[in-house]
Amino acid sequence: MTQINLTNMSSIFYLLSQEGEKMEGTIRPRGKCPKCNNSFEYVKKLGYICKECEKLPKRFRFDFFYGGKRIFIYSDKQGKPLDTFDRAKDVQKVITGEIQNHNFDPSKYVKAELEKFYCSNLLNHFLDAKLPDIAPSYKTDYKRMVDRAKSYFSIRDVRDLKKIDIIAFKKHLTKTYKMTSKTLKNHVDLFKTFMRYCLNEFEVIDKVPPFPDIEVKDPDIRWIPQDVQIQSYTLVKDELKMIIAFLMLHGCRPSEARALKCKNINLDTQSVTISATFSGSLYREKRKGKKSKDLVIPIHPEMADFLTDRVKNNLPEAYLFINPRTGQHFNKNTLSNEWSRIRTALGLDKSLRLYDATRHSFASQLINSGTSIYKVSKLLGHSSIKMTEKYTHSSVEYLKADIRKMSLRGVSEVCLNSNEASK
Repeated sequence: MTQINLTNMSSIFYLLSQEGEKMEGTIRPRGKCPKCNNSFEYVKKLGYICKECEKLPKRFRFDFFYGGKRIFIYSDKQGKPLDTFDRAKDVQKVITGEIQNHNFDPSKYVKAELEKFYCSNLLNHFLDAKLPDIAPSYKTDYKRMVDRAKSYFSIRDVRDLKKIDIIAFKKHLTKTYKMTSKTLKNHVDLFKTFMRYCLNEFEVIDKVPPFPDIEVKDPDIRWIPQDVQIQSYTLVKDELKMIIAFLMLHGCRPSEARALKCKNINLDTQSVTISATFSGSLYREKRKGKKSKDLVIPIHPEMADFLTDRVKNNLPEAYLFINPRTGQHFNKNTLSNEWSRIRTALGLDKSLRLYDATRHSFASQLINSGTSIYKVSKLLGHSSIKMTEKYTHSSVEYLKADIRKMSLRGVSEVCLNSNEASK
């Protein structure tokens, strides 16, 4: 047999001149050119290409009618995606033969492939991956948000989702559930995180579609001035005075104070390292916040004697604050119930939480007394100044001190004299 050597151009003409057997359906590329965003062009016998960028599609589908229904095939029988034109052609040939032999079963192709891209299935895998890192107290809400996304998107192919689908999901949430703008944003943000996971971890989509912006009004910061704080502290039961004092003087979260151990106190540097928290009743070796790091803050002088005594007379793993009635660390309800009692006794607003009377008041009082927002941010352990800026709007008292430095008295006198002189 004589071997024929063909140039690239002659090869093309040779292929185009050959008559092939009649095939079922059409092979189509999925998506557009990743470089110029133009549609791929079909070159007979060779497949699809972006002629301008010389880019080939990374995914194909086989599109045909069978039994009066339009069917899309995305993979072969082994579940391998149609990631090349040649593989798509092979599947086309196999299916054409099966149809002619009357043994074609679309479920062997469609179900095996598409189920892997169902939003509901991928959301299940996403939840399994994310849930171990979610704070126990937040897991129920997280599952609920995932379930609502699964219910809405169900067996939709995640690869086909576009901005209009996300907008429709947002409208569905607003119409179906009574939720604040913050809760709505949490639902949409979670689904955006899921889509990014599909892009970076599952690698089943080429890009994340644009998501609508949801404006959320910053909640009003509730706090109490120092005189009210002192008044409330005098009403605290003796067994709770030290942990409440620590909260008021250091500004950490109640869940972090409950988790402090003697090993977290450094008497040499007179500092406290906050490295753990309670999520509900579960102790976690991590501060609240996805990217939170250990926080080191100075010990307030008024707490120094108590902390020194606790550290010197207890093992490192002992909790710093112990409930004398149980011999264990304080639980959340003990602190919140005590604050509820004090709040009622002082006639304070029922919506004022212990968190407001301690952490929020700590930050607001410092800023209103002239402490720089940078220092307050460091004491609170915020990851950015932006998180601390909300406390600058808590009171006008701090601004009054500065605005009194301004005056028009001298100018007014000059104007008055000028007016009198003109008369």
